[in-house]
Order: sequence, then C-alpha cells, then structure tokens
Amino acid sequence: MTSALLDPERQFLGCLMQLPLTHARRVLTGMCPGDLADPTASFVLHLAIRAVANDQRPAPVVLFEHAQEIAERPRASRLREVALWLADVYQAAPAAPVEHAAYLKAVVLKAAWRRAVAEHAHRLLQAASESATGELHELLDDTTAVDDLWSRYQAARNPNSVSARLEVAA
Repeated sequence: MTSALLDPERQFLGCLMQLPLTHARRVLTGMCPGDLADPTASFVLHLAIRAVANDQRPAPVVLFEHAQEIAERPRASRLREVALWLADVYQAAPAAPVEHAAYLKAVVLKAAWRRAVAEHAHRLLQAASESATGELHELLDDTTAVDDLWSRYQAARNPNSVSARLEVAA
C-alpha cells in the first residue's frame, strides 16, 4: 500500500491534480505552500498555485513542466523524484475529487493550524525562560500567523460563507 493513501496532504494534492481549472481555483483559495508539512507536497502546492495563476489546470504534466521551468539547474534525479511523486499521488487520489478536495483542504488547514499553535507555544516556552519581559509580552500577543490559519481553516470548513469567497493568491 502506498503512503499517499493515508496522507491527507497527498490526498488533497491528488484530488487537486484531477480538478478542472475553475474547481482548482476555488479549492486553492486561501492555501499557501507553507500550509503543508511535507517539503515535496509544499513544493507541489507551489507548482499548482503557479499553474492556476497562469490559467492552467494543475494536472501532473503541467506541474512537472512548471517544476522543470523553475529548477535552477536541471537535476535529472530530483526531477525524476518529483515525477514519480506526482504519479504516485495522482494514482492514489480518491475517486470523486470534487467532493473530496474541499474536505481534505479543511483537514490540511486544521493540521497546519495545529502546527502553528505548537510552534507558537514552543516560542513562548523558550521566551519565558530566555527573553526579557517586554519581548515575551510582544511574542505572547503576536498570534497573527495562528489567527490567519484559523480563519482559513474556518473558511475551508464553511465554503459557502462570505469570507470563503476569496481568490487564490498567485
């Protein structure tokens, strides 16, 4: 069994690669490459956002083409890894990607929010023992990243709300 079957990030990207442009644009609304924990998945999301911004469907061949374009030096082994990753994820994607993509987006954003909360808590814990009181107070109040992810997660959970009707960032 492939690990793509059990990984929400890979399942999300597998669905995304099967969507028509209009659906892909809607699903990518509020998504950022940094939302994904896996570096390859993050890179592929970057490629998908780039493709959709260029009015291209995020099909595997389009994503691979974009990977080739942005590679500093064509590294055959790395590009081969990306190609195999794309094929594996595309093949393991759930049937009915339109129905699954929105749900998986919310799952991915919830995980990203939880990671952001954990990172913020870690910074606070470290600052509590190492930083000046003023710096600790500023860090305590700096929840911008966490709040942003929470808003995007809520919008993904409720795609018909007014705040969820944004455009994908290029």
